Amino acid sequence: MAAEPIAPIHLTVETTASPSAVWTALTDPARVAEWLTEASPVRRIGDAYRLDFGEGTAVEGVVTELEPGRGFAHTWAWTGVEPPETTRVTWTVASRDGGGSVVTLIHDGWAAAGLDEATRDDHAGYWTGYLEDLVAILEEPA
Repeated sequence: MAAEPIAPIHLTVETTASPSAVWTALTDPARVAEWLTEASPVRRIGDAYRLDFGEGTAVEGVVTELEPGRGFAHTWAWTGVEPPETTRVTWTVASRDGGGSVVTLIHDGWAAAGLDEATRDDHAGYWTGYLEDLVAILEEPA
């Protein structure tokens, strides 16, 4: 029996920051550490991608899509969980009418990973907070 579909997390934020500044904040490990956590650089499709939240809590995956300056996607699986519960996170950056940028995050694959709506909802809450932090660092005066 197939798992019931679980809606993806689909979040969008706007910022006055340029798309290039947003791209740097999403892909440069030093900038990602300012709003999310320690991260691997995003360079090529197929590269390992890791987010280390400290104290043995980490997410590992692989970059599956990459369009420099516009978006990337990676798999997402908490380390130490067997069997792995692999979902997918997709980031896109677009210019906003009148200047600035629109950032979209989609995190999907919940049912296929054997996860439930409660797990999805937990992640949605965390992602909402992280995106607020992303906008805050992007809006800081230079």
